[in-house]
Amino acid sequence: MRQRERADLMRLDKFVRESVLPRTHPHTTARRRVLEALGEADGLCTARTRNTDGDVIVCTLDAGHYDPDDKPPFKDGKPGGWHKANAVIWNDLGAACIPHAAL
Repeated sequence: MRQRERADLMRLDKFVRESVLPRTHPHTTARRRVLEALGEADGLCTARTRNTDGDVIVCTLDAGHYDPDDKPPFKDGKPGGWHKANAVIWNDLGAACIPHAAL
């Protein structure tokens, strides 16, 4: 039975890498979840914040990107050096934020 389970896991891993991962957009929560499932999220930022509903939002950018002085030009939504997850952009100074350094 173990050999069959291992073969099933290998097929699932292959499917996720070849079909699911390429369909996710970079720097999105969906891509982060896929990378976490594959065990490959080590290189991602760990900063977190909470939205107005109280949901935890985790940064989807690469680790080491944060620069509080690189403020985003909010017109086009690019994060500058701040944290980003889908359409949410934040810095470590917000009351609901957990900076990457705190983890």
